[in-house]
Amino acid sequence: MTKRPAPDGHAAPVRQPTLRQPTLRQLRGFKEVARHASFSRAAEALALSQPALSAAIRELETLMGVALFERSTHHVRLTPAGQAARAQIEWLLNSYTQGAEDLQRLLDTQAATVRIGCIPSTMHLLAPVVAQWRLRHPEIVLILSDHLNDELMAALGNGELDIGLGLDFGLTPGVAAAFVAEDDLVAVLADTHRLARRQAVTWQDLKAEPLAVLSRGSTYEMIVATLRQLGSDLAATDTLNYTDTLYSLVRAGLRVGLISRLYTQGQRQDGLAIVPLQRPQLTRRICLMARAPEQQARAAVRLCHAELAQLLRERAAIRRP
Repeated sequence: MTKRPAPDGHAAPVRQPTLRQPTLRQLRGFKEVARHASFSRAAEALALSQPALSAAIRELETLMGVALFERSTHHVRLTPAGQAARAQIEWLLNSYTQGAEDLQRLLDTQAATVRIGCIPSTMHLLAPVVAQWRLRHPEIVLILSDHLNDELMAALGNGELDIGLGLDFGLTPGVAAAFVAEDDLVAVLADTHRLARRQAVTWQDLKAEPLAVLSRGSTYEMIVATLRQLGSDLAATDTLNYTDTLYSLVRAGLRVGLISRLYTQGQRQDGLAIVPLQRPQLTRRICLMARAPEQQARAAVRLCHAELAQLLRERAAIRRP
């Protein structure tokens, strides 16, 4: 078929089809169905009729060109494509919600908000730097929270957090990490312990000692892997939920604690000896993380991330004996 020339003799421009974008209604429907694994419960949460929600999900699947849910009489579950899309869809929704809140706050008070999370052992590292940064930028509201590292990564990936201070294990796609410090594993002993005056202890030195470790997170996995390699009796190692419990057992001489040095920074050290642990020396990389710059539309987040990273490096908060 021959294109009809334009009146001036040139070929008429070809009109490109407009790409349709998913609607907030469709994305919110996806999020709730994925969360509840049920169309009826998701419809109730959204105050929609079930047919209206089902239609919205079908429209989204048609638009995306893939099935997002497997449906049967007895279950609803995400397809591999739906599982892959879930974090990005949640990030889009959280970003929209945060952007709308920021817009309202900007109109009301000329302020913006940046949400920052960290793993618990780094809060003492982060808090003084945040206090210093707030003096420079009182117009920006900072909201702080603490998380386990895997929860931190998920919150950065889905947009619940803007910035995170933690370990760069298994970075979520689209999240960039800026190294700020190293944190090594140490032994915490009662100051009357036979090894308390050592400049350093080895894992072999502790092989016959009753140990205590914190029960969750990447540091626990590092410790357990090393103890297994050395043939240590894991059944004799206490796994605890809280640092106060660990320090109490150590002070009483009942256990030797294995913990990251950052956890010892804010702890009163009467009755304790903090001794470097070597052969092998286990080190964690502490990084400040955020969405990659090309994906980060909010100027307040970009500014905060860049300046906090610099302040954290300058502070050199991990003090070695």
